[in-house]
Amino acid sequence: MNIQILGASFGRTGTLSLQQALEELGFGPCLHMSNFAADTERCCAWLEELHAEWINWPRLLSGFASAVDWPVCIFLEEILEWAPEARVIVTERDFDSWYRSVSDTVFPALRWAELIPEKVRPEFVRLAREVIGNRTFEGEFDRESAKRLYRTHLENIVETVPADQLLRFSVSDGWGPLCGFLGRPVPDRPFPRENSSGEFFSLLSRMRRVEK
Repeated sequence: MNIQILGASFGRTGTLSLQQALEELGFGPCLHMSNFAADTERCCAWLEELHAEWINWPRLLSGFASAVDWPVCIFLEEILEWAPEARVIVTERDFDSWYRSVSDTVFPALRWAELIPEKVRPEFVRLAREVIGNRTFEGEFDRESAKRLYRTHLENIVETVPADQLLRFSVSDGWGPLCGFLGRPVPDRPFPRENSSGEFFSLLSRMRRVEK
């Protein structure tokens, strides 16, 4: 079975909340960048495929009903060629708020990754550096470059995905729009609210302790 739901937005836009919501609605397991942190085998598979002439999407996404966040968000067009009926969700966040968030979390983590010698760099750090630092931001973390990228990415999604397959969604909207788009009843519990900046740095600290 091909993947059913794709999250097209960059991290720090509510993607971890979306992952949990999709799994609660029956579209799990859902792949998210956080799944790679403790999974060396998965990291190695992605790194291998990213440098292949043709990416083997069945190999990378087998077993998942949905996928959000990095790495999938930067390969939307390619994945839709393999799974053309997949529905696409854009988690929207005001640029200024998003840029503050990535500047407090993702960018410092990428700079830290550069301090690790290549020969001892963990696979998860290699993957994050390749997918986020190089292929997404191309090493340009300044505000204006990020703003152009953020807007262009959204424009490309809207141009690429048929309107009836696309949901533009903010996690602050709660269950209603998401359940309506996916044809699921609204759960009788609060919408997931996950992945604050503090939780991100807690994860980063645990990674650092593991690698020492």
